[in-house]
Amino acid sequence: MNSLLQAGHDGAFVADGFARRPGSNALVDGPLKGLRLAVKDVFQVEGMRCGAGNPAWLAEQPVAGQSAQAVQWLLDAGAEWVGKTVTDELTYSLAGINVHYGTPRNPAAPDRLPGGSSSGSVVAVAAGHADLALGTDCGGSVRLPASYCGVWGVRPSHGRVAAQGCFTLAHSFDTVGWFARSPEVLSAGLEQLLHSRVAVEPPAGRLLVCDDVLAMLDDPVRLAFADWLKHTDVQVEHIPGGRLALEDWADALRVLQAAEVWQQHGRWFEQAGAVFGADVESRLQLAAKVSVEQVAQASARRVQAQQCLTGLLGTDGYMLLPPVPGSAPRLDALPEQVQDTRARSQRLLCMAGLAGLPQVVWPWIRIDGAPVGLSLLGPRFADEQVMGLAARLYRCSQSR
Repeated sequence: MNSLLQAGHDGAFVADGFARRPGSNALVDGPLKGLRLAVKDVFQVEGMRCGAGNPAWLAEQPVAGQSAQAVQWLLDAGAEWVGKTVTDELTYSLAGINVHYGTPRNPAAPDRLPGGSSSGSVVAVAAGHADLALGTDCGGSVRLPASYCGVWGVRPSHGRVAAQGCFTLAHSFDTVGWFARSPEVLSAGLEQLLHSRVAVEPPAGRLLVCDDVLAMLDDPVRLAFADWLKHTDVQVEHIPGGRLALEDWADALRVLQAAEVWQQHGRWFEQAGAVFGADVESRLQLAAKVSVEQVAQASARRVQAQQCLTGLLGTDGYMLLPPVPGSAPRLDALPEQVQDTRARSQRLLCMAGLAGLPQVVWPWIRIDGAPVGLSLLGPRFADEQVMGLAARLYRCSQSR
């Protein structure tokens, strides 16, 4: 057992952050009283060091004098501290694999990867070790693992949740996100972090299903989605193919993300002498080679994606889609298979990232014994409506 990894608890927690108790001004009867909180090891937590999934990074960090704003708000609302959770290395992965900390066990499909980079947080929730867990989502690091582990997860609109005191991978994409096993707990987290309220009966909106999205799904998921639409009492508007340039958009996200990673952390990567996993090492090498011309071209594609999605959604449109093409890769999948899954997943995940949109994921079905989620993507800053509509759709599907 690697000394960095907390034994037991499905490998979800890091040893130096387990069962510590940061300070709080918890309300006696706060709205989160009785809910157990786990936090991804990218947030500053009072009295601890932030490891970001890499021991070289951890060794250079000071002990935090105060907790990140998002962590503190949840503690002050009465959440009970559990511990810090494993993250994929420097959050630069979607697999859930970390060569230093290990791979947390997917409780919903033990023979498959949990997804990342918020791997420990999603496992803590899915296994019942926590009721609410903070993660981060840059390119899909909450939405993908939520689908893989069969739990609820949310990426809020970019800028809706304060990110002070949190490790940043790529500043124009990173958001605070979180997991729960029920829409009620996910909503409770949203209300504390957004200082807002989720409407019990959200306004009716247009539910959109895009053929470009359907073309990206694995065949079993596409067929299951068509069957779900046929037998569920929801009215949807089909958007014909050719509207969403998903492959181009995913490529733009990868280029822009890589450029920001290198701009922020390139000097450290070169000077720290750190050891990285092969997948992260290869991405860092590619990031170092991103050119100004590539960034300019990717930026233009980002603007095109923003304009397209803004026009499509308007103020009352909500895209209904599986957040990823299929279920999680098996633990023994070849590295090239895991990379292929990552690339195909980014074609669906890139929309929220490029346009800063809110997206909520919830448990849906199992394919070959492994979970696949559904999700709702909505207009920017319509987080409360997206959450409310997602809960309504979930209840609708449960009543089938």
